[in-house]
Amino acid sequence: MTSTPRRPDIDEMDGMVGKAIAELLSRAHLLRPGAVADTLVEYARPFGVQGATIYLADLGRQYLRAIPGADGSPLPELPIDSTLAGRAFRTIEIQYGAPDPVGRHHIWLPLMDGTERLGVLELVVGDVSEAMIGRCRALASFAGLVVVSKSAYSDAHAQVRRTQPMALQAEMVWAFMAPPTFATDDVIIAAAIEPVYGVGGDAYDYALLGDNLHVAVFDAVGHDLPAGLIASVAMASCRNTRRAGGDLPELVARADHAIAGQFGGSRFATALLCDLDVTTGRFRWIACGHPPPLLIRDNKVIKELFRRPRLPLGLPEDRHDLDLAAPPPVHTEHLQPGDRLLLYTDGVVEGRAADGTQFGVRRLGDFVIRHSAAGMPASETLRRLNRAILDFQHGRLADDATTVLVEWRPDDPQRQYGF
Repeated sequence: MTSTPRRPDIDEMDGMVGKAIAELLSRAHLLRPGAVADTLVEYARPFGVQGATIYLADLGRQYLRAIPGADGSPLPELPIDSTLAGRAFRTIEIQYGAPDPVGRHHIWLPLMDGTERLGVLELVVGDVSEAMIGRCRALASFAGLVVVSKSAYSDAHAQVRRTQPMALQAEMVWAFMAPPTFATDDVIIAAAIEPVYGVGGDAYDYALLGDNLHVAVFDAVGHDLPAGLIASVAMASCRNTRRAGGDLPELVARADHAIAGQFGGSRFATALLCDLDVTTGRFRWIACGHPPPLLIRDNKVIKELFRRPRLPLGLPEDRHDLDLAAPPPVHTEHLQPGDRLLLYTDGVVEGRAADGTQFGVRRLGDFVIRHSAAGMPASETLRRLNRAILDFQHGRLADDATTVLVEWRPDDPQRQYGF
């Protein structure tokens, strides 16, 4: 009599998963960027994974595009707004397809780097039990880590994410900018920028050091290579000063000097340089000819944080009667738990519809509030905002449009903040 092979129990299966992940991590050091999905299946097949495909979101975040496998065969791109895979990306939740005729299930898992959405991982599995889904989550975490680590050493993933040629100035600015999403227990930051492939002078930056979150938005005059150079110089100067321990006035002074020294006062950049203490909620900023931040509280825009702005970075002092030899004043606002700050460039609110109507500050604030109130992640809210800005101008932007959303959400609302 032939005995039926014993199926591994849950503990044995989890042990197999742990061993597979350990072996994958060891092998990942020498793994080619295009071999991640195939290698994943190779090691995960013993516990029920029959196929895997990694999709990355294109830079405009309209489509999910597959990383080609070992055979190099292309797969169709998946629209983010109208597919199950896109729903997994939009909602950051696992999506399940109906089983195929042989009982296999296609599932789509968000592919993440921390809180940054990279794309989705499609897995073909024999069952969708709770235990199996837990194992799939572990594989998605591994895939996200490897995709990020390999992206720095190859153009393969960058090519997958592009749907059209990129302008030289945009190439340079994107190389400097931080990832579009970051979060800790205390703060969330999300950013979006258009036009993705032709951005000229807009840029954003942020960095967390201890309890201090630095956030900056730049808007260099022009839409050409010099505009990209100015934005890049501004970001590099601020990072250089910040990493040397400089404060906000020093960041402004040195960036101003760097731009003026290189461009002789013929070109300039507006800027909004900010610091947020994520423990106390103290928000400090200096506006250099830039639109003020919007403060959103309890799903209402309660005010624009307008103060008399300093001159844009790079303008020579002798053309104005202001005393710029003195350090610029640093303005302060004390946030309440749950407050959001919306930073933007003038290309967002000054964009016009065909009838001449401006997008405007009110429309901007209302859009963010409405979508945030619906429970959308900050990154998804700004993705949709970009689509709305483009649609409002019939797909042809008159100026670069950049938005940065910062939400302060301390983990203990009863904490005493000592304002």
